[in-house]
Amino acid sequence: MDGTERENVTEIRIPFRDIDMHGHMHNAAYYAHAEAALANLWRHRPPTKNEPAYLVRRSACLFHRGLRFDEPARFTVTVAKIGGSSVTFAVRIEAGAHLAAEVEIVWVAVDPTRHQPVPLPAATRDWLAGYAV
Repeated sequence: MDGTERENVTEIRIPFRDIDMHGHMHNAAYYAHAEAALANLWRHRPPTKNEPAYLVRRSACLFHRGLRFDEPARFTVTVAKIGGSSVTFAVRIEAGAHLAAEVEIVWVAVDPTRHQPVPLPAATRDWLAGYAV
């Protein structure tokens, strides 16, 4: 970890609570830390009047190697795709120079009361484009 401070990068040390009986991080913990990294990025979005709610439509994780207790890990969030009412985030999880896992999270924008899909706000769409790969 190089100590770089960017809103789309979260660096942690793997806590003991996330370790399974085989000494690797629990599968669900990859999602939990990826979602925390995504929430950290999301705090930096521009203010939007009448902002929609966002629901997880789909998530997936590709595991490359297990992370271990107290190992430093870097979670880098990028935007893989911006749709009409959805956004696909890619979270790259690295330990040193090694890729540990890749998490994909798809959010859909919905009307907060009716839970029906709505278009992504223009300001949010423009901001997300700055993180597109």
